Formats: sequence, structure tokens, C-alpha cells
Amino acid sequence: MEFQDMNKKFDIKRIKRTSGFKMQESHSHPFHELFYLESGECTAFIDHNIYTFSKGDFVIVPAGTIHRTDYTGEGVHQRIVISFKTSFTDWISNIVGEDIVASCMETGVVRIPEKRRDYIESIMEKLLFENEGQDPLSPGFINVALVELILFIFRCKRYESNIIKEIDVNNQIMQEIATYIYTHYNEKLVLEDMARQFNLSRSYLSKKFKSSTGFGFKEYIINVRIQHACSLLLETNKSITDIAFECGFNDSNYFGDAFRRIKGISPNKYRKNKENV
Repeated sequence: MEFQDMNKKFDIKRIKRTSGFKMQESHSHPFHELFYLESGECTAFIDHNIYTFSKGDFVIVPAGTIHRTDYTGEGVHQRIVISFKTSFTDWISNIVGEDIVASCMETGVVRIPEKRRDYIESIMEKLLFENEGQDPLSPGFINVALVELILFIFRCKRYESNIIKEIDVNNQIMQEIATYIYTHYNEKLVLEDMARQFNLSRSYLSKKFKSSTGFGFKEYIINVRIQHACSLLLETNKSITDIAFECGFNDSNYFGDAFRRIKGISPNKYRKNKENV
């Protein structure tokens, strides 16, 4: 998604999907996303991890994180999706500290204890209600409720039993490959070499990786490289050419074309639009 895909600082909505629904493709966007699964089962590819989760689980997708969700199981799957720009948490950081907010917004899946689900769901109902713009006080109520939600998620994350660490065992090798790419993105990565390294055929790796992550093998490599390039564009004064080579591109023009294709904006304009990211 691009900058214009979310003009408000905050949004929340309830989404229903039928069983077997699959996102057309993995994607990322310049705002944080939290989603709570009210019913059904899901498999999610987030950054380089493949999770399975179900009713009562909270998924944390930080801004810029590559992700894709597939709905498994039977019947209707329902979730509440909360989206907010990174600047929305600035005043929260002033209250509870940057470390708490940063820890809360780390990628992952948190299982909300069953006895506390009514509480967490009541907060989200408040957010849904106030997001309709009841009166001039609604933004204040949204801020307060979001702080309460973030603090509660952080509290849940402090207990080891609430953190979902298990991956989808059927996709374990694909996760290992995605993780390898994610940590070696600036190196030369070739499908044939990777297949040999993981004792797989070239065609099997290509098809299985696509079905598991939503990305083609080369497409994922480019997206990971662009993700790291975004950080360097915003956090350093390095030249665009230097960033291209540092992120594994051997041609700065190709880097520019790939960046525009994925982000919808040139690297230079992305850097200048820092306040909108």
C-alpha cells in the first residue's frame, strides 16, 4: 500500500471472510496494523515467519512489514483490523515510554487469555463506535482506548505462555528459506543455489515458496531488499546509489524501478516524504 492508502491517522473495521479466502499477494504499508481474530483459523506470513492462529489471537504487523493472511478451516472468519500511522503513538510514548511502545509493536502473534477476551473486545467495540465520529470528543476517546489496548497487549506479551511461537509445521522449510533470505538479503541469492542448499528441486521450491508466502522467490528477495532500503532512506544520509548496492542491488537504475513498482514512489520522493511515513 502507498501513502494515499490511509489518509487518516487511525482506522478500525470489522472484516468477514469465507473459508479458503486468500490474499491476492503479500504486501506492506507505511502504518502499523493490529488485527484480532474473532472467529475462524488463519495462516499468516509475516516478515519471514509463518504462523497459525485462531480465535482470541492478536496479530501485530508493524509499519513496513511484509505480510499475507490466508483463512483456513470452515465457515465465516471474522476479524477486527486496527490501522494507525506511526506518529499516532508519539504521545503514547511520552506517557509510558518509547521502549514499551516499541516492544508492543514488535512483529508477532499474542494469544489473549480466554478470561480476558471480553475485556479486550469491549475496548475494540469502543474504538469501532468512536471511529464513526460520534462528536468532537471521539478522537480523545480513541486515543485513550488505543493506549489501553496497547498497554494490555504489552502486559500479555510479558507472559511467555501468551506468545505464539510455533510455526505452521507444513511450511517449516519454506520459513527457513524465507528467514535465510531475510538475513542474507544483501548477498547474491539464486534459486538453484538455494534449492541445492535445502535439498529441494528447483521447481518444488519455486512452487511451494509461492503457495506458502504469496511471493515468488525473486519477488520476495526484492521486497525484502526494498524494505531495508526504506529504513536506510529514512534513517541515514547515504546516497541512493550506495543504499542500492548495500541492499543487494547491483544496478541503481534497476533499484529505482523496483522501488517505484513496489512503493509507488521514487526513492528520492520517499525520503522527502519522511513525515508522512
